[in-house]
Amino acid sequence: MERTPRPGEFYRHFKDKMYQVVAVAIHSETREKMVVYQALYGTFDVYVRPLSMFISEVDHEKYPDVLQKYRFERVDLKDSDSKDQPEGEQKEEGKKEEHHGPNKNLLAFLDAETYHEKLEVLRTYKDKFTAEELLAICEIMEIGRADSEPEEKYYAVERYLELQIKYDGTRLR
Repeated sequence: MERTPRPGEFYRHFKDKMYQVVAVAIHSETREKMVVYQALYGTFDVYVRPLSMFISEVDHEKYPDVLQKYRFERVDLKDSDSKDQPEGEQKEEGKKEEHHGPNKNLLAFLDAETYHEKLEVLRTYKDKFTAEELLAICEIMEIGRADSEPEEKYYAVERYLELQIKYDGTRLR
């Protein structure tokens, strides 16, 4: 199986943080392939690490309680919904997804620059977000519970954004 990350793909680190690959670059001196990736939480810092380390397995002697096999594992939000469906339904779902574009709602949310814009996207696509997209948003924003229902996740994100808007606008600059 090919494990080389591609720009735009989402990955979960074994310490349960989400990242998006920006590029696979080549070190100008050593010619070593490097992965450039951005945190999808906190201050959204951008990192770089050697490709070989990015795709390596978790050191289970050092981290015996980690269940994840690889240091970074790809999160495919559009396919995770169809794994438990019968074969015929998977094909239908795939056609539907191709027609509307992969992760369109999630990408619109992530592309929004301000809390106001994010809240507008959230409300616009309220009934269109998949459970996986809402889970990804909660993980990115470090809110909500992973085991909660999608509706609870939606309202947790909405409340969080409303709170950010309320208090961000009243801070002295």
